[in-house]
Amino acid sequence: MKSRAKNVVWITADEMRGDSWGGAGNADVPTPRLDALAERGSVLENHFTPYPKCVPARCAMHTGRYCHTDGLRTVMPDNHLPEGAPTLAECLRGHGYETAVLGLNHVWEAGRFYGTGERTNQKSAGAVDYTSFTEGRMAELAEQAHDRGTGVARTGPHFEALEAVDYKGLVTGVESNFHDDNWADQACAYLSELRDPQKPFFLQLNFNKPHPAYAVHEPFYSMIDPARIRPFPYELPENAPLPLRAQRRWRLGDEVPEAALREIQAVYYGMVAYIDSLVGQVLDCLEAQGLVEDTLILFTSDHGDYAGQYGINEKWDSSLQDCLLHVPFIMAGPGVPAGRRVAGLSEHVDLPATMLDYLGLERPEGWNWHGRSLLPMLDGAAGKEAVFAEGGHEAPMRARLNTPAWSERDGRRIKTTGGKQLTYRECPDSMARAKMVRTEKWKLVVRETGGDELYDLTSDPRELRNRIDDGRYADVVRQLQRKLLAWCLRTDPDQPRVEQVGA
Repeated sequence: MKSRAKNVVWITADEMRGDSWGGAGNADVPTPRLDALAERGSVLENHFTPYPKCVPARCAMHTGRYCHTDGLRTVMPDNHLPEGAPTLAECLRGHGYETAVLGLNHVWEAGRFYGTGERTNQKSAGAVDYTSFTEGRMAELAEQAHDRGTGVARTGPHFEALEAVDYKGLVTGVESNFHDDNWADQACAYLSELRDPQKPFFLQLNFNKPHPAYAVHEPFYSMIDPARIRPFPYELPENAPLPLRAQRRWRLGDEVPEAALREIQAVYYGMVAYIDSLVGQVLDCLEAQGLVEDTLILFTSDHGDYAGQYGINEKWDSSLQDCLLHVPFIMAGPGVPAGRRVAGLSEHVDLPATMLDYLGLERPEGWNWHGRSLLPMLDGAAGKEAVFAEGGHEAPMRARLNTPAWSERDGRRIKTTGGKQLTYRECPDSMARAKMVRTEKWKLVVRETGGDELYDLTSDPRELRNRIDDGRYADVVRQLQRKLLAWCLRTDPDQPRVEQVGA
C-alpha cells in the first residue's frame, strides 16, 4: 500500500446490522451511496463488534481494547472513559491533527468531551477540537428544524402489537435538534468552512439512525414494502437461551403477529436508506472540496439490531447473536484496493492499529491495545482465527436495577426503552454476564447462569439450532472453551499501570 491519505473521515451509523445494506447482498434496502463507496474501496465482510451496546462498543473502537478490560458494560454516564484513557482521536490530535467528533459522543465523560466551566462548548476545550455543540456555527446547525412533510401511514390490526414499544412508523411535520440531518450539515460545514486547511483532519461523524425508535420520514418510509421484503427468521431458535426467551415474552410478546415484525423490519430498512442518503451528502461535500484523493474514508456501525428477528426488537446486552455483533465495514481511500471483498474475521478493536498504521504513525508508549492492523488483510493476509464478544451485568449490578419499566409518550403508556427495562425487572438473570468466541465455522457462548449456546455457522448461519447439548460436539466445545479462556487470560484488566515491575 504505497499511496496513502493524510486525512480521515470515519462515519458510524448507530445500530446498523451487517446484513442490512445492498453491498451485503440485501436487495430489499436501497443503499446506492454505500454500495458505490464499497466499489471504490474494500469491504471486510466478517467484521464484528465486541459488545452489543453503544458505549462499550464505541469505547473499544477508540481504545482498541476489549470492554471488560476497562470495566465497560453499560450506557450510563458514569461508565464512559475516564481521564487518562487513550483514544484514537486524542492520539491524532497529539500528532497535529485537527479533530472533530460530531453527533453522538458515547466515549468520553461529558466534562472531558465538551470542556468545563467557562470553556464548555468552546473550540478545543475538551478531548477534541469540535463537537456538535461547539459555540458558533456548529451550535447553530445543531438547532436546525427540518420539515418532514406529510405522508400516509400504513394501517392494520397488527399495529396494536407495536403500540407499547419503540415504534413510531411514519414521521411527519417538523423535527428539530439532535437529528442526523443536522450532523451531516455540520460535517459539511466543517469540511467547507471551519477546518484549518494547514492541518490534517480527523472527522468522526456519528449518526443516530437506524437506532430505534423505529421511525422515518418520506420518501424513506414508502421505499420499503413490508409485504415484499425477505423476512428475518421470526421464530426463536431451538433450545433458545434465557435472554431470547425472556425478551420474546416481555418485549413484543410471545404471540406478536408476523405482520408487526415485518413492519419493524421495513421501517428499520427505511432508516438505513435515510442514513445512506446522508452519507452521500457528506461524500459529495468531500468531493466538492477536492479532498477525496487525500482522505481515508471508513464506514461502520457500533453494533446491530434484532429488527424483528426472533420476534424481538432493538438489542440486548447479553445476547450475542450475529444480528447484534456483525456490522458493516467499508474502507476507501488512496492505497486501499478498489472493489475488494475480504472474507476473514476482524473486530472493532483493530481500528486504532489500522488507522495509525495507514497514517504511518506510531502507537504512543503505554497504550496497550488488543487489536492489530487490518491493512495486511487488504493485501491478502488471513483474518483472525477467532473473534470475541461479551455482555451482561454481574449479579450485584443486576440487583441494583433502578430504571422504570414503564413511561409515557403522547399520552400513552409505553415500555421504557422498547421493553428492555421490563424484561430486566421480570427476569434479572436474562442480563447475566456472557462471553462469546466465534470462528468462521463455530460460535460458543458461555453464560454465568447456565444456558450456553453452540452454533454451526456453516449449516446454520441464522443461529436457529443451539447444539450445546449434542454430545457429538463435545470436542468442539472444549476447543472453543480453551480459546475463550486464553482470551480472558490475555485481556484481563491491566489497569492501573504498574511502573515498578518485579517478582
